[in-house]
Amino acid sequence: MKKILSVLAAAMLLVVSFATSAGAQTVGTVESDPATVPAEGEYTVTATGSGFLPDSVLLLGSCTAPGDELVPGVSDADAIGAAGAGISPLEHCDVANALQVTTDADGNFSQEVTATIGANFFLTAGTLDQAQSGGVWIPIVDAAAAGQLAVTGVDSGVLAGAGAAMIALGAFAVHASRRKED
Repeated sequence: MKKILSVLAAAMLLVVSFATSAGAQTVGTVESDPATVPAEGEYTVTATGSGFLPDSVLLLGSCTAPGDELVPGVSDADAIGAAGAGISPLEHCDVANALQVTTDADGNFSQEVTATIGANFFLTAGTLDQAQSGGVWIPIVDAAAAGQLAVTGVDSGVLAGAGAAMIALGAFAVHASRRKED
């Protein structure tokens, strides 16, 4: 029963932390190291936040955005922002494992987080008073595939050889068609 109450309390805190506020809102920056992962799975990342209000309590949560899958190198900032804005804390976040962090005197924090990262994974932070929020998308990027370029076009040597053969054939045709003077 105590665990259920703890989970419900964490869920309520996460809902409160991500709910929009009618007042002024501070949008902080959250970064992840590493910024990408090579495959779906469990990873430990370091979340670093800045631009939050000094000495404030944040909830740091692992969330999966609903909707179409975001694609590294294809999805633009608007699509990523819209995916993050579509996150509902109770439906899309691991509230049972949300961490509480406190910003320093400059509004920064750093916290190691272990999470199962999959498609559309976001690491999000928000304050209990609804005045601050921030998040980062951690995409899956296969390092081996990312280093390879797509093969496009054709071998230009074949085209150059064919062009040279056509010119030679044309020159021969012109030479052969000339009248010979006796």
